[in-house]
Amino acid sequence: MSDDYRPDPDRILDGIKKAEESTYRGHLRIFFGMCPGVGKTFAMLEAAQEQVRQGLDLVVGVVETHGRKETEALLLGLELIPRKKINYKDSVLDEMDIDAILKRKPEIVLVDELAHSNAPGSRHQKRYQDVLELLDAGIHVYTTVNVQHIESRADLVQQITGVRIFERVPDSVIDQAQQIELVDISAQNLRKRLKEGKVYQGERAAKAGENFFKETHLLALRELALRYTAEKVDQDLQDQMVVQRVNGPWNTQERLLVAVGYSPYSARLIRATRRMAYSLEAPWLALYVDTGEQLASDDQAMLNKNLALARELGAEVVSLRDSNIVEAIHRIANERNVTQIIMGRPVGRWWDFIFRRGSLLDQLVQRASLVDIHIIRQEERKNTKKFRLAPPVLYAPGTSYWNAFWFVGGITFISELLNPYLGYRAVGFIFLLAILLMGFMSTLGPILFAAILSVLVWNFLFIPPLFTFHITAAEDVMMCFAYLFVAMMGGFLTAKIRRRDRDLLQRDQYNRALLELVQDMSTAVTRTEVAFSAEQNLEKILNGKIKILFSDMDGKLERRTYNVTKLDEKDLALALWSFENRKKAGWRTETLTESRCLSLPLKGKNSLEGVMLFYPRVQNPLSLEQDNLIETVALQLGASLERLKLQDTLQNVKLLEASEKLHQALLNSVSHELRTPLTAIIGSASALQDHKLSSEDKVREGLVDSVIESSRRLDQVVENLLDMSRLNSGVLTPKKVWVDLVDFCESLTLKVRPLVAGRTIQFHCAEEICLMQIDEKLMEHVISNLILNAAKYSKPGSGIEVHLSREGRKVQLSVLDEGAGIPTDQLQKIFEAFHRVPGSAASGVGLGLAIVKAFVEAHDGVVYAQNRSDRRGAEFVIELPYEIPPSALTSEDDI
Repeated sequence: MSDDYRPDPDRILDGIKKAEESTYRGHLRIFFGMCPGVGKTFAMLEAAQEQVRQGLDLVVGVVETHGRKETEALLLGLELIPRKKINYKDSVLDEMDIDAILKRKPEIVLVDELAHSNAPGSRHQKRYQDVLELLDAGIHVYTTVNVQHIESRADLVQQITGVRIFERVPDSVIDQAQQIELVDISAQNLRKRLKEGKVYQGERAAKAGENFFKETHLLALRELALRYTAEKVDQDLQDQMVVQRVNGPWNTQERLLVAVGYSPYSARLIRATRRMAYSLEAPWLALYVDTGEQLASDDQAMLNKNLALARELGAEVVSLRDSNIVEAIHRIANERNVTQIIMGRPVGRWWDFIFRRGSLLDQLVQRASLVDIHIIRQEERKNTKKFRLAPPVLYAPGTSYWNAFWFVGGITFISELLNPYLGYRAVGFIFLLAILLMGFMSTLGPILFAAILSVLVWNFLFIPPLFTFHITAAEDVMMCFAYLFVAMMGGFLTAKIRRRDRDLLQRDQYNRALLELVQDMSTAVTRTEVAFSAEQNLEKILNGKIKILFSDMDGKLERRTYNVTKLDEKDLALALWSFENRKKAGWRTETLTESRCLSLPLKGKNSLEGVMLFYPRVQNPLSLEQDNLIETVALQLGASLERLKLQDTLQNVKLLEASEKLHQALLNSVSHELRTPLTAIIGSASALQDHKLSSEDKVREGLVDSVIESSRRLDQVVENLLDMSRLNSGVLTPKKVWVDLVDFCESLTLKVRPLVAGRTIQFHCAEEICLMQIDEKLMEHVISNLILNAAKYSKPGSGIEVHLSREGRKVQLSVLDEGAGIPTDQLQKIFEAFHRVPGSAASGVGLGLAIVKAFVEAHDGVVYAQNRSDRRGAEFVIELPYEIPPSALTSEDDI
């Protein structure tokens, strides 16, 4: 290519950003294969051994050898990070310990099976998310993956093999790889390895050979893997050519480009390019160059139709704005490494050879000398205009022409005053300067009107002979024509500049709208917020109304918009067709064209999230930029809605997992708590049936006491479960009465003393009387639970103290034990339902303290735990608000 080639600065900037990221972010090296058994892990371990020999710090995060001895041998000498044990249901699963790797921070870590799904309870759901975190930490990662796990290829693999692929890796993760190494093997050799038991063992190998590992399947998978690797390498080559400003194209892979316009012949070119691309098995682009020409309604509709056809046939549509079509095609051909350009046969015009160095084809051949150019013949059409001169757009509000008229009048008045001193020719330059200045304030129509009016005024009032349009001097005639030409050219150029400014402003408006939309969608937490943001941003820049319909939980389209607006039956039918067929339809399309609105399906990556309806206020077709904008917003909206749905699904899954764990823990704990006293009751009752044992009074009394104690324990468990059930249902309301809390606590300590055999209970209170409004039953349950809890976690022979005090408007009740105390990190957690301190030997369901907290809060109080400061042990403190009792109660107590 020529030396004056200048690549796209945006692509150069992207390349520089990638290079900067690689300096602080880890590098990803992928060992890629067509299916299991090709030797990816073996190749990765060989590369790892080579890095270790070179002195690099390398560890093994996770490697699956699948019992292959030759693979296991390559692990010798490599540092292994122990795997993390995760309890799930009734089994223990081993997963990569990402925290240990981050703490160890090696230079390189091996992470096998990139598409693996982590066990529930892991930090991330997918292993590739672990890899991304390691890369962000600056650690290089070696990993393996098969082609069937690539998101964009999974459906095709399922179509080929009939096997549904559940574990998938997004293409964006693969795109972050600095190096992809294809581990290739022929289908025949892989089937041989399968029969030798080097892939699967026994019946599994035989079944795999009859299904997934059929030779036809393996050949297709091998081609997929080879093509995907070639595409990745080709993309890397394009990026390097742009960043390093390497002139291309290099014919490493065929890539076709077709120039598209509003001509009816463009459809023929698009179909021809599609056929050539299919024959060459090559990607292709459809390029539209917007030169700034104002298109008529029919031409804009034809352009949109041609571009829609290109998208439907699989082209990558590229649109850009440039006044020079040849330079635009040349630039895109360089940037995208295009090897072949397809064009229609141009019509030769004599002025092209004078002013433009030949036709469009001639200019392109001169510029793109290294690209093959194909000329497609066109059918001759009668009565077709070969040239059309687009008239300038002169439309402007009437006030603009009126202001131009008075502007010329003002300049005429000033010129009349200066004419005796300057002469009529200098006056002409004043008029010319005024018209040029006017170009900065008005549009083309008023400028041309003012130019023509000013030359007529100048001729009539200033050029001799006066008050006539007749000019005698030849030089004055030339000056009039020169003045008119310069004024009109100035108007055209100024209008062109203003049009470019307007285009830049409009493009900036579109970009800001998209930026605001993306920002709003990233922070939105509900579907309504996302839809409202899209609606507001689009209606600001498009002359129309937006309505959005969501899909329901069953995947069907709702009949009302997100803000519960009812739709017309015809609009609803259009939305349903668009939703069911996943296609754009309605206004200015080829499907249901009589509709008054345009319907666009909101497509997520894996699901259809709804429909967006656009109601135009004017019937002019959308410009290309507007059409691209509304489709981009539809894609963004679909992706955001799918993201929110996935977040809700993930949250529900987490809740279900937590519920399942809680249910299992509760079932295990309750069954144990119920079984223990029941076993004691059954054992004691059986012993009482033995006449020899029951005849002895001491033995009989002991057995009866055991039955009574076990029954009380069983009653306590059942009571706790019932209390928690009432709390969760919200039907528990304290029935408060005035009670002397001192007398209440003294009686309660005496009542529970038999239940804490072997431990002493002491009650301390400085008050003689403390009247409180409480629910006696609930507060009895609170204090007894705390005393029994203290007895459970302290040794026999130790003491339990109950303290009651009042300070101002607060009453404090404390229960202190002489047990082992509570770990600091557990002081807040022990009041959670079903929570027990890890490592504690005492049994229990874990509901007692949760019930205490709920009952205390029902009295508008607080409860907390702390370790004793005077000695070893725990202290549970209840703080209740104190109210001054009625005078009748206090006087009655005094009597």
